[in-house]
Amino acid sequence: MHILILGLLRESPMHPYEMKRMMKQQHWNQLFPITEGNLYHNIKRAEEKGNIKAIKQEQIEKRPSRTVYEITEKGKEELSDRILQVFLNQKMEISTVYPALLFVRYSNQRAVAEAVRKWIGTIETEKKNAREGSGAGYYIYKHFQDRMQVDRKWLKEVAVWLEKESQ
Repeated sequence: MHILILGLLRESPMHPYEMKRMMKQQHWNQLFPITEGNLYHNIKRAEEKGNIKAIKQEQIEKRPSRTVYEITEKGKEELSDRILQVFLNQKMEISTVYPALLFVRYSNQRAVAEAVRKWIGTIETEKKNAREGSGAGYYIYKHFQDRMQVDRKWLKEVAVWLEKESQ
């Protein structure tokens, strides 16, 4: 959620309701949970860390006032670092990999591409070292191998795209 918030604010200042609306318009809520509680909690944490700051209060008609936020320089660095760290961690978790990829343009794409290539290498090594089991172990092994192949193929496509983008 933190990457989504920082990424959206990197593009333009906005208030939390607008962030949530944009996330739903992009159908991100189908990929990871977007609740008001989660959104507001992460906005508060980002503000406490100095990654975002409130720039104004808006009042529309008789509705409660809403706070408009913008990303700080520290937040821009944090966004870039978090994106790279997602790929360095080499964990295929949708809730982190997809947001990082959505806003990868705000990171060092060359370094991210390098991290992705290393990740591909790790997958290839793990494939060589995996041992087939029997009974239920066989099905676990087979599923693991199939997932690794899908992830490897996808990461190769991402790496090629990132390398083109960073030229």
